[in-house]
Amino acid sequence: MAIGAEVTLVSTDGERRIPVGELFHDDGIRYLTKRPQEILSEIHLPSPDAGGRRTRAVYRKLRRRDSFDFPVLGVAAAARFAADGTVESARVVITGTGSRPHAAPADKLIGITIDDNVIREFAAAASRVAKPLDNTDFVHGWRKEMAKRLIADALRELRPPTG
Repeated sequence: MAIGAEVTLVSTDGERRIPVGELFHDDGIRYLTKRPQEILSEIHLPSPDAGGRRTRAVYRKLRRRDSFDFPVLGVAAAARFAADGTVESARVVITGTGSRPHAAPADKLIGITIDDNVIREFAAAASRVAKPLDNTDFVHGWRKEMAKRLIADALRELRPPTG
């Protein structure tokens, strides 16, 4: 979702190609928009050269065990940067805290440089998108705070190197 991937769904009725974000319902039981007879046949990733060296992406996840486990919180972020380091386009997606991935309002990053103040302010605003379910033994408030921290960590890693 963060990098703009799409999927192809195929059935005897034909095929359809949709953005990854449209694959999910916000429903814990019927969580996919995939029709019963469809299978997911392809995942289409944008060319890494589409944005050149100015495009960066990162994924951070929180889980109980470091070596393996499903995430109880995930943050995927991608951005394309102008030569001067300002953000030309960006997506930030929060996972593991709801019945579907949720996009944070990354348009607030467009046209600016990601500095420490931007990271702090954006992480606080974007973490409001995280609505942790009661599906782990982690405390709800702690997971909300960790959403803010993981978003900040992802943005720090996402910004282009200086010098």
